[in-house]
Amino acid sequence: MKKLFLLILLTWSITESVWAQDVSQPYFIELMTGERIYARRIQFKSPLFKQNYFLLDDSLQYAPERVRYYQTQDGFFARLNANGRRHSDFAQRETSGKITTYFTYRTDYSGYAPGVGVGMGGIGVGGYGYGYPTQRRVYYFAKENGPLEPLSYKNLRVALSDNPGSMESLQKYKRGQNIQLGMYVAGGGLMLAGIQQQFRSGPEGGNKISPLFFVGLGVTLLPQVIRLVRKDQLSEAIDLYNYTPVN
Repeated sequence: MKKLFLLILLTWSITESVWAQDVSQPYFIELMTGERIYARRIQFKSPLFKQNYFLLDDSLQYAPERVRYYQTQDGFFARLNANGRRHSDFAQRETSGKITTYFTYRTDYSGYAPGVGVGMGGIGVGGYGYGYPTQRRVYYFAKENGPLEPLSYKNLRVALSDNPGSMESLQKYKRGQNIQLGMYVAGGGLMLAGIQQQFRSGPEGGNKISPLFFVGLGVTLLPQVIRLVRKDQLSEAIDLYNYTPVN
């Protein structure tokens, strides 16, 4: 009876110790070796003229290339590039399952934009400069804790090939893409025809824009409207795969 009591006491002590560690150190980094280091605070530092590093509890430093995963107050992140040292080389987890999805942000510039100049003659438009930067999400996925891959039709077709429901959703996605491509081509053709019609009409046509141009513009914008009101088949395929029970 005494030995049983001591065993229960020892088990309780170990459980309390582990629980206390989880509460006081809720975040971690996981190294490429599989070792996890827990901490109360994790920061990613990018000092000028020095290498980037993870700082744990204001004391421990780890090079980014040694880290495979990390968890902070912002979420769970996984490595994208094998030897990456930047913060953007890690993607944030969005959904979990047999297929786990991740995203990261990329900055795009809208090409060249007209510049505005102020002179003695007033304000004029002329010249070109860089457009405004915009951020967009780039998505990735991992199958059963495997490496991250770009979330695309081609990659998902391979990863989800053992699930008929998911493959059906992917086929719908492919058909939809072909239809949208046809809409873009048809809309662009109608807009071009409208512009040519206006030029052929000459001065007697005035400044009136050809109706064909507006029809083409509407056809070109239709795929964007469809995307807003219709569920993405790629996400649907992943959901079906994650919620289909394993036989």
